[in-house]
Amino acid sequence: MASPVRRPGSGEGMDAPPPTGTGDDSPEPTRDWSELPLDALASVFVKLGAIEILMGAGLVCRSWLHAAKLPDLWRSVDMARHKVVDNIVDIFGASPVDPKINRVVLRAMARFAVDRSRGQLEVFVAKRFVTDQLLEYIGDRSPALKAVGLVSCAGVSNEGFTQLVARCPLLEDLMLVLCPRIGGRDVYEATGRACPQLRRFRLRTREFCFAADRYSDGEALGVAAMHGLRTLALYGSDVTNDELAAVLDGCPHLESLDLSEYFNIVADDALRARCAGIKSLVLPLRREVDDEYEYETLCSRRGGPTMYQGYSVEYPLFLAKKFIHIVFI
Repeated sequence: MASPVRRPGSGEGMDAPPPTGTGDDSPEPTRDWSELPLDALASVFVKLGAIEILMGAGLVCRSWLHAAKLPDLWRSVDMARHKVVDNIVDIFGASPVDPKINRVVLRAMARFAVDRSRGQLEVFVAKRFVTDQLLEYIGDRSPALKAVGLVSCAGVSNEGFTQLVARCPLLEDLMLVLCPRIGGRDVYEATGRACPQLRRFRLRTREFCFAADRYSDGEALGVAAMHGLRTLALYGSDVTNDELAAVLDGCPHLESLDLSEYFNIVADDALRARCAGIKSLVLPLRREVDDEYEYETLCSRRGGPTMYQGYSVEYPLFLAKKFIHIVFI
């Protein structure tokens, strides 16, 4: 009996297409992102950060808006490391990244974030757009505030800053970077009195280590009033050995001290002896070479981690385990 003839396209033989299973060609069902559980949405929003949420991520649908209003989501507000903030160059100019965003809009966003926290705000970090009025708004509504970081905030004065810390008795971590209107012995003494739980203070008063000092003599003596400090980093201003001795007397619990850009300090044997109990120590080494001063940095770290690798991206360390969207060096 003759074999049957296989005709091209008959679905038989080596050229036959692969089987299609059930033969059902209906498209795969699409995922409805609006049905994600609130805890899953909150985890995503935490990674996005405050600015991204307020720029529209929380407005996609009703369930996303509900998740974006959860108070726990706003316990930590970081508005310092977003591209729209980095690209704002003048007071009224908009960011080239997003022309709709300027300092006024960022301040409005910050107020929204504070309102959504419902009094649970613990961390606030911001760059360039903060004013005295915004700090007043935050202080009036944030009794649980534990960490504050201000970077390049020329709109904040001594008066506005001291009013804030007076409302923050739970403050544990403070960072001030290139805020030209904040400073002085009286301001730091007031901070120490108002915030007895302050454990970490980082201050940079000028961008370049050889720039002219803008602050009055004896400013560092105000830090001596922060008696509970464990970590202290002072960059860019002048302090003498005598002033440093007063700080060490006033802050007997110090475990980490960084004075790497203080070139009035003479790291002699007496100073080293005073600092013997500090676990992580960075002091400038000044030595005389050919009748001129050569500046070097002496790093003596005894058992402590490297805590300072710059200033622009340092954020509250003690909250690392609580708020995963804050990145530490």
